[in-house]
Amino acid sequence: MTDQPLDAERIESVERRVRTAVLDQDGVLDCAVVFNEADPAAAGARACVRCGISAAYPGLRFDSDGVCSLCARYAAHRSAMHAYFRDPRELAPRLREAARGRGSHYDCLLLFSGGKDSTYVLYQLVELGLRVMTFTFDNGFISRTALRNVESVTAELGIEHVTATHADQKRIFLNSLQEHKSVCNGCFRSLLDLSTELAHRRDIPTVVTGLSRGQIMDERLSWFHEQGIFDVAEIEEKLRLGREVYHRAAGTVDAAAVNAVQVVDYFRYSAVTKEDVRAFLRERSSFWAQPTDTGFCSSNCMINDVGTYVHAAERGFHNYEAPTRWEVRLGHLDVAEADAELRAPVETAQVKRMLARIGYPDPADADRTGARLAVYYVADPSASGDRLAAAVADALPPALVPAQWVRVAEIPRVAGAVDRWALRGMHRPKAPGSRGGGVTADADSDRSVAVRPVQRRILDGDPVRAAHRARALFLTSESGFPVADLKRVWLQLLLHHEALRLRFGHGDQGWRQSRGGLGGAVHVSRVDLTGQDPDAQGRVLRRLTDRMRARLHVDRGPLLRAAVVDRGARPAGLLIVVHELAADVESWRVLLADLALGLGQLRAGSDVRLPPAASFLDHPAEPAGVEDEAGPEVAGAGCVLPGSPAPEPIAEESLEARCPVRAATARDVAAAIAHVLVEEFGGGRLVADVLDHTTRRPATRVIGPLAEADRWVVTPLARGASVVRVASAAEPARVRYEHFGDPAAALLPSGVAWTLRDTVWRDFAGPVHPGDTDVTITGVVDAGELVLTWWCPASVGTRLAAAHIPERVARRLIGEQAG
Repeated sequence: MTDQPLDAERIESVERRVRTAVLDQDGVLDCAVVFNEADPAAAGARACVRCGISAAYPGLRFDSDGVCSLCARYAAHRSAMHAYFRDPRELAPRLREAARGRGSHYDCLLLFSGGKDSTYVLYQLVELGLRVMTFTFDNGFISRTALRNVESVTAELGIEHVTATHADQKRIFLNSLQEHKSVCNGCFRSLLDLSTELAHRRDIPTVVTGLSRGQIMDERLSWFHEQGIFDVAEIEEKLRLGREVYHRAAGTVDAAAVNAVQVVDYFRYSAVTKEDVRAFLRERSSFWAQPTDTGFCSSNCMINDVGTYVHAAERGFHNYEAPTRWEVRLGHLDVAEADAELRAPVETAQVKRMLARIGYPDPADADRTGARLAVYYVADPSASGDRLAAAVADALPPALVPAQWVRVAEIPRVAGAVDRWALRGMHRPKAPGSRGGGVTADADSDRSVAVRPVQRRILDGDPVRAAHRARALFLTSESGFPVADLKRVWLQLLLHHEALRLRFGHGDQGWRQSRGGLGGAVHVSRVDLTGQDPDAQGRVLRRLTDRMRARLHVDRGPLLRAAVVDRGARPAGLLIVVHELAADVESWRVLLADLALGLGQLRAGSDVRLPPAASFLDHPAEPAGVEDEAGPEVAGAGCVLPGSPAPEPIAEESLEARCPVRAATARDVAAAIAHVLVEEFGGGRLVADVLDHTTRRPATRVIGPLAEADRWVVTPLARGASVVRVASAAEPARVRYEHFGDPAAALLPSGVAWTLRDTVWRDFAGPVHPGDTDVTITGVVDAGELVLTWWCPASVGTRLAAAHIPERVARRLIGEQAG
């Protein structure tokens, strides 16, 4: 796709092209494709005559007088809705009673940003005679004026105050933009997580927020009202359960803390207007100053504009549209004031700089067009949005695959033209829950789960840098690898196998993983090495491999990349790099088989249709090792290799030995290693972790890091060795052996004219878990010989080389095979 400006003619062309691709799919009866305009008013969106809300806001209907369905519901149920709000005189007794029951030194912990609302709340709580502690979350973009307000006002009132931040807040912002198209959701999650933990540690039973009544109506109550639920007791109980689900789904706060700390919204007990707040602060405080270094819809934060910009571009409406219009219905703002708040332009240049800092692609970029497209479709029950997205991805450039799919009963038309704003009314917004107190209709869809042990070992070693944690494979083919076809198949692979879209984050419950989106462009590039001699090509490929590894990111993706390499007269190449967090060796077999199948289908003129694949996140863990056979008891400690007492990094230069033993098994090699090491260093037996990559899993076609090494206790005997496979050992493993066999035979799909580049063991079969043991040994069959490569710290390698350990193991294997 070219970088043509998205003017009206271009947008119409894109919508028409996508609509044609959707209508070509089986089961689709009708559809409309809508490009989300960043400024709905300029695009002709109507607005409610009472509250001014834009028709671009999803789920709205308008009556013949131009009144929106939210205003109509409020008029019909005003008294029932207001029953949730309480008498101001109830607040202080509620907080004191909770503190008294806990014996707490404080009545509440106030979330204090230094903006006008939370400053007003602090003064009011103090005037009520409550014992208040304050907490500020510094997200890295808080207004400096707001932070000075925090310091000066708490000092004036003699309030104990705590400020904290998240070390990985940039990742949290990125995840929030990817999931919600807003930064506020992720920011408030961090704020609520940290404050809940602090309150629990300090034995404070209540966290008080400064959410406005408009935010309470939108984020706490709107889902209940839509369901016809107005009973206050029922709402309170479901909000409590919703908060538990909110924290449990993220896995970031201990359940005991969530259960011990309640969240109370101050403005549930106060109907004060925004002008009342401003007037109070002008009269009461000479220490508070109105921040001006903020976003247009915030009184304390600069990054707010990023969420506004992204949400408007990718969702087609302002992320503060609903709560601001509730302020109008409640009488706290008039329509003109609300319009002024919502229509103020963002500082685009500053927003783009912040987006680059966070790592989120600019929605205005041409290759992000699909993120701004919504498909409304009428279809058979079998035609789900996910299936249609995968199907049209085969017919469209990756940049045009729509991000939003909405099933509707019919496509509304007026005089034959699609009524775009009526379509928006058919799309109900996602149930609230962004502020930690709503009810979500599908809590499992965004769930995170604990990482598996093999993933945890990788992440604990180095959670950010992908280098040395990804396998690389270089394929060659006389017929080449068409880049356009490869991108189409690559997109299908990402859609088909969820492990390739995993995202990882670290919180109080450790490392968690969740399904991610496509994350923007398909990461397939082209490299031209025409004219370079073979030696120079080899050096460039090495640098290219390192660069592709370094550009994998566990928090935001991608976890895999590919590059088509034009080598002139030599066969074309395809370099693939996949993070070990997403795929073990068995997964590569599935990945390459699907890649070959998809490319073959495109060459034959058909669509890409991949066989069913199992879910990695739902796949049971591999069973732990069990006793294989009982060996004789051996007195004394196991074999310990020499080396420095302090941990050392793996040396760049490895030791290598070749032996013409093609059919050696993992057990054969482990026995030979044990014989030689015990003979040289003593100990009677060797404790080793052994991972046999030639073992096949059942035909589940699941991609993901499922393979775990077995813990073996290998005891040399007069002839052969005793091997006992155990779940754990009394002492740590000293050696790790990974057996790859013949990679070409094991990995390449049958009937495909692909070959593997020489020295594949260094790109693909290097140790992904270096440093877990004293020595990691890899075994790969190359040109009819077993190549054993020893990876270890320099001090250990020096001793092994001096004792000729690699060569002795090779000779023993040759002798045993000959015998």
